[in-house]
Amino acid sequence: MTIDLEIIICSVFIFLSTNLFWLGSTTGTNLEKKNAAAYFSIFTLLVSSLLFSFFAILGQNGFLVVSAYPILYFFPGLILLILIPFGWFVVIVWFFGFLKKKGIFLFLFYILSFCQLVSIFILLIYNPGKTWNISLFEYWKFVPFSFKSAYLIYIFTCVFLSLLCLFLFKISDNSLSELGRQKSVPFLKGIGFSLFGVVLLVSVLFVGDELGIIENLIIKAEKEPKFFYGFVLCIQLLICISILVLGWALTSYEILTGRILPKISLKQEWKNSVYTSFVLACLYFLFAKLGYPRAEIFIVFSYSFFLSRFFTVLKNKQVSSNQNEVLKKILSSGSVKLSFGYLCRDVLETRKAALIFQGKIPYISDTNIFYPENIPLETFDFSKLDPNPENPNIQYLDKDRFSGFVIRVKIESVLSGDAYLILGQKENGGLFAEEEIEIARITGTWLVHSLFLEETGNILEELQRKKIQEQRLSDQKTRQILHDEILPEIHSLILEISNNKSGSLNSQYANSLTELHKRISSLLREMSDTGLEISRLGLIPMFQKLQDSDAKDSDLIWEIDPKINSQSEKLPPEVQEVLYYAFRESLRNAVKYSGDVRSQIVISIRYEKGLSIQIKNEIGKDLISIRSSGQGLKIHSALLKIFQGSLTLEFPSPKEAMIRIFLPSP
Repeated sequence: MTIDLEIIICSVFIFLSTNLFWLGSTTGTNLEKKNAAAYFSIFTLLVSSLLFSFFAILGQNGFLVVSAYPILYFFPGLILLILIPFGWFVVIVWFFGFLKKKGIFLFLFYILSFCQLVSIFILLIYNPGKTWNISLFEYWKFVPFSFKSAYLIYIFTCVFLSLLCLFLFKISDNSLSELGRQKSVPFLKGIGFSLFGVVLLVSVLFVGDELGIIENLIIKAEKEPKFFYGFVLCIQLLICISILVLGWALTSYEILTGRILPKISLKQEWKNSVYTSFVLACLYFLFAKLGYPRAEIFIVFSYSFFLSRFFTVLKNKQVSSNQNEVLKKILSSGSVKLSFGYLCRDVLETRKAALIFQGKIPYISDTNIFYPENIPLETFDFSKLDPNPENPNIQYLDKDRFSGFVIRVKIESVLSGDAYLILGQKENGGLFAEEEIEIARITGTWLVHSLFLEETGNILEELQRKKIQEQRLSDQKTRQILHDEILPEIHSLILEISNNKSGSLNSQYANSLTELHKRISSLLREMSDTGLEISRLGLIPMFQKLQDSDAKDSDLIWEIDPKINSQSEKLPPEVQEVLYYAFRESLRNAVKYSGDVRSQIVISIRYEKGLSIQIKNEIGKDLISIRSSGQGLKIHSALLKIFQGSLTLEFPSPKEAMIRIFLPSP
């Protein structure tokens, strides 16, 4: 029975040691407020773990054997027993900010620190047995009642002040940090009361005989240790409750790390730690029952396991932090080319890369970004590459055939076009990880959309500037005609009429007034409002009127859905005007690049989930010159984009061009 109790006690010590080591390493990994109090909290957790490991390794030899060891072996443990209660006090007053808010707690902090130094000094200098080779059992007989009482008062003060701090805490505002502290108070109170129970049991064990409460169980343990073991198990149970609640508070509110918004993943990690510790404790119990009590093996295994996880998590956190810094640079650079350079150099670590958009949007189709910028522009034929069966968006390239490029990643299909990221070899000669390719794909998507916004903004600024210039020229021309030509003639005519004494107007005056009327009417026609014309005639008839002014020598074939007139009338006036100008520019573009062929131009207008216009013509000029032109199409494509529409330029064959205008249903 006694041996079984000793094995259980050592198993519990292994359980406590493993969980405390996890708490300390996890706190160190996720530490936010890196100050002396935070580091002292981590130190307290780790030395507590070492203390329980020390108890487990010694305790497996049995009480009688351990009590015969020289007291010199136990001095590190005795010093830790003085330090640990103070460590809990520091954790509480630091987390709740009482070291700064309440001056009395700072004063008590210094008093308790001084008490520790004095007690450790007395412990090292004062030797009641007059020799360091005295056994632990004999040493305990010589420890005076005053020293035991002083230690009990000390640990009672640390626990009591911690509880007092918890009861005094009140939130000062509704910030997340204050709410997080408030929600953690019930957990910490539970730990405080458990530790208060530990203080009571230790008090009875230490001075119960002197106070007449119970006989000295430590002295009695030499002959009948089961009562002493019962006390130890009760103390261990309360400490287990404290550590389990502490782990719950850490994973829920991260009370030790200084981070108020906890990581959800820590809860599962804490459960895994508890399960692992419990399994190790049970395995030790089974091996010890079979006659192989080797607690150090299980402790070394648990420390090695959690140390490896600690360094792995710490490294991953550093990598994530570095990546976040790079992503911040990418997002805040203000330039698509700079952002692309940061992505290639700091994230992908590639020697060369290219962001290519193969699209039909006029103002974006020729946009290519390279890293580094001085690499030559090359054109590759990717159509003959076999698709990747596992991931069709990734194609692996032959570096010799494609000038050092090894991977082609399809970012996404946007606005009737495809964006691709082509990557060269890594600087260190390694391979691209899936995570890196995914980051590249997501970042590339953002870069393409940023490019769209940047180009759209530039084109709209250019359009606004052009509109202001045209308006200024029109106003200037109108003012000049009215002021320099028409007004002087009207003034002369008025003078002649006023000087006419006959009282009747002759035909010359009538002809002059008629001519002035024609000129003013002609001027007004030149200044006519397109929006008013569209609302008066209709959008489709306005399209057809362009045949007389912009396509006189072309053969236009109209394919118009009979229902299109009623659908187009539902569009807002500003949308109809944008559609009209886009159609006019597209028609002019088709007529211009038909060259001398003067072939038929087929215009199809239908309503298919929106207004769809298609202008198809044969090409009478060089295809390259057509692809690189179309400034007007750029502007109108950007304008249609504002209303969720699109204007795309496609080449179904080398001798055929097709412009599509689409406006979705509102």
